[in-house]
Amino acid sequence: MTYSLITVISFDYPPNDGGAARLAAEVAQGLAVDNDVRVVTQRRGRSGSNVPALSETRLTPQRPWRELAAWWELVRHDRSAVVVAGIWYPDGLLALLAGRRVAILAHGSELMPPRATWRRKLWAQLQRLVLSQARIVIANSQYTANLARKSAPKSLVMPVPLAVDHERFSLGNRLAARRKFNVDAPNRLVLLSVSRLHRYKGHDTVFRALAALPPNTREQFVYLIAGSGPDSDQLRQEAAALGLADIVRWLGFVSEDDLPDLYRASDLFVLCTRKNAAQQEVEGFGLVFLEAQACGVPVVGTRTGGIPDAIHEGDGGWLIEEDDADALARILATGAADPSVFQQAGSAARARVERSCTWDHYMKEFNAVLTEAGLNRG
Repeated sequence: MTYSLITVISFDYPPNDGGAARLAAEVAQGLAVDNDVRVVTQRRGRSGSNVPALSETRLTPQRPWRELAAWWELVRHDRSAVVVAGIWYPDGLLALLAGRRVAILAHGSELMPPRATWRRKLWAQLQRLVLSQARIVIANSQYTANLARKSAPKSLVMPVPLAVDHERFSLGNRLAARRKFNVDAPNRLVLLSVSRLHRYKGHDTVFRALAALPPNTREQFVYLIAGSGPDSDQLRQEAAALGLADIVRWLGFVSEDDLPDLYRASDLFVLCTRKNAAQQEVEGFGLVFLEAQACGVPVVGTRTGGIPDAIHEGDGGWLIEEDDADALARILATGAADPSVFQQAGSAARARVERSCTWDHYMKEFNAVLTEAGLNRG
């Protein structure tokens, strides 16, 4: 589908390494296959990006000059351009103020009420206005789509679940990956979590599940935790208090380049996220689940937020309720008794990604919803 000219505006864009940045880059690259695409974003501490080159306009990161410069970039270019906004505010608002036909990407937590109660009423009104004026809101999951519909009932909202780069995140040499991360226990099962170290990510649920296992079963596991964050010290104390000091390994920040090997080094990926609407804490989708599955690693997540769109029960993964350490312990015990359970689930996970979760699949759906919204040439 050709739209003539498309501008992707996202202040969260590579070299940023978060999920929103990756999504904006993949959308820009996918649209550039058949269209003239340019990207409006902000400068970062290191120049350039880790994605193939497109026409990029990088602006000052200082606010409000960043917003003013972005608005002017949108105003002075072809007014027939379609604009894909990385988030509703400020990206989507700026595109609407520039008089553009706008599609807004929705991720999840940004649609929740702000933490400051005094801002909530005004924020809700602004959010409803922006989402309603957009031609379409493209949500990363059914959960996020429902949030958007609740916020702006008159808006056109379509869920397009996320995808993964199945060539970069792929099967590989498991033993070499383990050596890379100094996992020198070939007969032990490796659990992995990759996330910011916030309590709502549910690392403590994994701790409690491990602690509930009989000692001879618990000793079959190594738990790798990748990431940094404000709750690191508290989580370390909780792990130590449960006697898991010899099982849990804290890797700290792991670069994007090293993530595929980290997944390959593991037998099971686990992230037991909770939802805390008051603090804008939720997993709108959970791209890490797809990254692990693409590497042939089965996954466990909670029936929270958009995670059920990232994990299909019995097709390469398991879903449990929030804080259900007993259910997780049963999964761990099953895998410890018969490691082939994890191996077979990992094979199913990779097959599912190849079948329906690549970026080619995503862009096919993305283009279809743009067409449904009338965002075609002219």
